[in-house]
Amino acid sequence: MTIPSYAEAVRYVRRQPRINTSTLADGLGIRWSLALDYLERMARSGVVGAIEDDGWWPVARSHGQPIARKQKPAGATKIGTLQQPHQALHQSVPENAASALAAHATSEHDQQQLMDKLREAARVLLAERDNIQKLRDACRLLIAEREAWKRRALAAEARMLTEEAEEIDQRRFDALRRVLARELHPDYAPADQGDLSLREALFKSIWPKVEQIERKGRSG
Repeated sequence: MTIPSYAEAVRYVRRQPRINTSTLADGLGIRWSLALDYLERMARSGVVGAIEDDGWWPVARSHGQPIARKQKPAGATKIGTLQQPHQALHQSVPENAASALAAHATSEHDQQQLMDKLREAARVLLAERDNIQKLRDACRLLIAEREAWKRRALAAEARMLTEEAEEIDQRRFDALRRVLARELHPDYAPADQGDLSLREALFKSIWPKVEQIERKGRSG
């Protein structure tokens, strides 16, 4: 998106009776700090007047600011026909000229202080906006890490339950294997029983299947 230039901002401002920073920023779709910079440049070039107490700039109706016409002091009178021109000019100067000049300088100083405060406020707002964005990014990262840990915990719990079940099955299988070996293996047959051949035949038939089941269990 192209940022409106200073000339475009001037054309926009000249169509308004008065302007402030928010109106210019919203009207041109620019940042508040850039709008403030444009208005300060316009104030220096005479496009707008000095900022008022409510934060608005009056828009000049011409390219230059009108110059106030000096009025003749009420107490200025002619001394005589012999008075020289420079003497008459000297007496036409108001007695409060110094105080008026000092008041004007004070007003400019106050305006400059106000501009400095507005610029500082804009910098603080931009910094706070950046801090808020950083906090949002940090919160999203923490949420993602929490979900990852939750998934790992669930997976570990599932593995633990599976291993526990497999261990129980293995213990049961080992117990059954020992019972079959004790009951069917010829070496464990009592000497006074005549079914030795039957026990041996059963052992040779069943034991390979038991070993096959055990091998499958180990290989998963």
